[in-house]
Amino acid sequence: SDAQIIDEHFLVHLNDYLSSGEIFGLFTDDEVEEILNQLRSEAKSQGYNETKESIWKYFIDKVRRNLKIVMCFSPAGNTLR
Repeated sequence: SDAQIIDEHFLVHLNDYLSSGEIFGLFTDDEVEEILNQLRSEAKSQGYNETKESIWKYFIDKVRRNLKIVMCFSPAGNTLR
């Protein structure tokens, strides 16, 4: 039911991901830098350039290939109708 949705902003994030494949503003600048640093050599070995944009694209492509979302809700309540 709609009581299961603690924060309706969560649905905005889910909609963003479903429509564009990316949730903008999900990570802080420091988190983005850490992700880029951790994936730099992996992205390069997969043929991506060493630019921040290219490594970020590699990360997003990897997330799109591997992330699976399963949600189950009862349609009772006004929020989910």
